[in-house]
Amino acid sequence: MTIVKSAITTLLLTVAVALPTAARTVRDFFAAEQNGIFMSLTHDDRLDMLDYYEAGQNMPITNNFGGTTSIDTLSANYMKLRTSASSHVELLMATSKRDTVLYVVQTVLLPAADSHVVAYDTEWNELNTSKHFKMPSLDDFIVIPKGDKTHKKADLATMVKMPSMECNIDPATGRMTITPTVQGTMTREDYDILRPYLTDSITFELKGTKYRAIDN
Repeated sequence: MTIVKSAITTLLLTVAVALPTAARTVRDFFAAEQNGIFMSLTHDDRLDMLDYYEAGQNMPITNNFGGTTSIDTLSANYMKLRTSASSHVELLMATSKRDTVLYVVQTVLLPAADSHVVAYDTEWNELNTSKHFKMPSLDDFIVIPKGDKTHKKADLATMVKMPSMECNIDPATGRMTITPTVQGTMTREDYDILRPYLTDSITFELKGTKYRAIDN
């Protein structure tokens, strides 16, 4: 009986520990982050933002840089923050049976929208993002039609000095769409040459906790 009782106690403790982890949402991870990823916001700032939002009062918080930050969208696995008039941050919690990965997409809108994607584990340790999501290069957006010998892909790519790209996550599906935004950093003449060969966007969907490109 002692062995059986001990086994049952161990099982109950295991379940008690596992349930809170399984029930965690992107809100919980945002509130708990302590590695300085959201350096413009103190821990109390983040808690206040969440409390206001959940009470139906989306109050902007004055951040450490003197600007304001507010919550744009919040669900169980997705969050979007307006960090300034020219920047925003998206958080996505991707889960599988064995793993959870937190994606943070930071986007600066000026001079042209440009995004940076980093993957973290549930302790906010940075992962090797390329193993989970590989950001496309500008070459991936340039398509030369068969038989078109007017331009070479390499020549078109060298016209772009700042290969900026904007990432946007669909809160409903978790899909990430990457859009080239090089028009804002090129001369009109150069962009007019490039535009006919430039794909509008590339979409990635989650396969477990990893992003894979799909045919648009």
